[in-house]
Amino acid sequence: MKCAFAIVLGLMFAVWCDGARAQVYQCTAANGSVGFQDHACAHGQKQKLINVPSHPPPGYVPPPAAAAASSVSDASALPALAYVLPPPAAPLPVLYACVGAVNGKQYLTRSPPPPYLAPLGVMGYPSESLAQVYGPHGGGGVGKPTPIGGPRIATGMTEVQDYCLPATHAEVCSYVQKKYDENDHKLRMAMPREQPPFEQREQQLASELKNC
Repeated sequence: MKCAFAIVLGLMFAVWCDGARAQVYQCTAANGSVGFQDHACAHGQKQKLINVPSHPPPGYVPPPAAAAASSVSDASALPALAYVLPPPAAPLPVLYACVGAVNGKQYLTRSPPPPYLAPLGVMGYPSESLAQVYGPHGGGGVGKPTPIGGPRIATGMTEVQDYCLPATHAEVCSYVQKKYDENDHKLRMAMPREQPPFEQREQQLASELKNC
């Protein structure tokens, strides 16, 4: 109502300044909103004429624009609210998707493992000793593969390395979600005095999951 009253005052002041008009049209729309104007209302609106004096009363001084604006709403008197940005999400960990050289299993790790020794038998080489492989008197066995690996071949071991590539975004998110679920289970099962480390871990993982 304050806003409508301010509009009426503005129109009245315009009428007074013009001197040729002495009526203001109050228009009510179908949704109930009310407006004021110096010409006839649009079709479908309820119209009401308001008579105003053709000249301002003696001694009338129009209010300053700042005062009129402040009378429309008291919201401007409220202190400005400072919007505090939320803390940035923690970055996702850098992971690698690897395949085991010995067992062929897939796993995720934070850093690719270094080369390691594996039994020749597990890697598909014959499990016999060197004498059994090559036969007596230094003869070569028929169809036997040539052992590799230098001195390690004498111990029945060879050096292998898992195959690793940088993990995809989906794989990293799945890994972090799994760690979050595991930590959440531990948190719910822990005694009150044991919960702080799990709570801190939960906040860290939850922040990382914002990137997923």
